[in-house]
Amino acid sequence: MAARRAGVPLFLVLALASPADAGEWRSWCGDEASAPALGWHFYCDRDDAPDESPPVNPPEMAPSSAHARILEMRRELEEARATAVLDPSPSHVSAYLRLQQAALQRSAAFSDSFRRTVWATPELDYTLRRPVGALAKQVWSDERRARRDAALARLSERYGLIYLGDPACAACRVAGPLLRAFALRHGLDVLAVSMTGEALEGWPKAVPDQGQTEKLGLAGFPLPAVVLFDTATEQVLPVGFGVLAEDELAERIYALTALEVGRDY
Repeated sequence: MAARRAGVPLFLVLALASPADAGEWRSWCGDEASAPALGWHFYCDRDDAPDESPPVNPPEMAPSSAHARILEMRRELEEARATAVLDPSPSHVSAYLRLQQAALQRSAAFSDSFRRTVWATPELDYTLRRPVGALAKQVWSDERRARRDAALARLSERYGLIYLGDPACAACRVAGPLLRAFALRHGLDVLAVSMTGEALEGWPKAVPDQGQTEKLGLAGFPLPAVVLFDTATEQVLPVGFGVLAEDELAERIYALTALEVGRDY
């Protein structure tokens, strides 16, 4: 039989093999030590029993939610757009435009309801805190300036203002006179500290730095620097560095000393 198999394809040999031959073939499948090298394209029947564990039931679908509906609408819109781009037939483009129009109408309805709710609910109307209209904004600005000036007039009751400068600093030669005019306008006392001990522009009687900046934790700060010293907490509050206009100085000092964090936003 071996002679007859010469030159016969392997699949015919396997198909015509006798039961004995088949038994001999299956005997090759044993432990790896005794089995001949069959090659990577041979494999033996598995001896392990089929898995009889009960099938796992698919998880139950969560009930539909507003968020899920929005995601589905967005998916449908994107799918319609992609279909229209790939095949811009009138029917596909029309289907996309209808979905887009429906989405825009929903957005318009929400926007309109949003503003009507704000109008009718003062605690939700941010423009009552920060107006955007020209007339209302002018009224708000005038009131804000009055409150700010009142806070600056009371500043010395709790805070001290410290100015750090250097005669060799170009920005200090501009910032010094600006700060002096600001202090005179609002009646503020300022302690001017010269890092070199020489007179500062606008502050001829500046005191030399004899460790004050180190003690206050201001060593290495950029110059010029304007800081507040809180006598109640003994903390230093930096107001700003570099050249600051009078209005900016007033706003920063007012925010640091009279407003709670987040009140302006």
